[in-house]
Amino acid sequence: MNKYTGIILAGGQSSRMGQDKGLMDLKGKPMILHVIDSIEKLTNQIIIVANNEAYKKFGYKVVPDIIVNKGPLAGIITGLEETETEKNWILSCDTPFITASLLDELMSTMRDENLRMVKKGNDIHPLIGTYRKSALKPLKEQLALNELKLSRAFQGISKTFFDANHHPNYCFKNLNSIADL
Repeated sequence: MNKYTGIILAGGQSSRMGQDKGLMDLKGKPMILHVIDSIEKLTNQIIIVANNEAYKKFGYKVVPDIIVNKGPLAGIITGLEETETEKNWILSCDTPFITASLLDELMSTMRDENLRMVKKGNDIHPLIGTYRKSALKPLKEQLALNELKLSRAFQGISKTFFDANHHPNYCFKNLNSIADL
């Protein structure tokens, strides 16, 4: 149960939501708890990357971004710095419909690559993926170059794409605004 770690990114500014979206209520519980529930079916090692101490109430390690205002790349790096496992799921707190079966399949199909990201149709979801701790060095190099756009930051890193077309569309729904709720 402890071969992998789930790293949840919850440090975003939530500018479109107007409040911390991971803590917003969705179907009777905070949005991030939906993500936690799916990960807990596969591992009991979870790290929440957040600059808000309120996330501690979920009982898992909460770490602030190592470098603030550098987007998801800084959150990914922070999570990989903190993990003790080589293979990790990286997920955003605003993907509450992610399923344990998708996460399990994503991890079990990872081979030697540093990153394995979900691809649904023509859409690539870098914040639904598996990341090796060994990807840390090249990711830090990209951050040092201030390359914050994930697609460019990942260019020199070994990666593959998980074809998720057999999973329902709702699994990938990203909630960014009040209207999305």
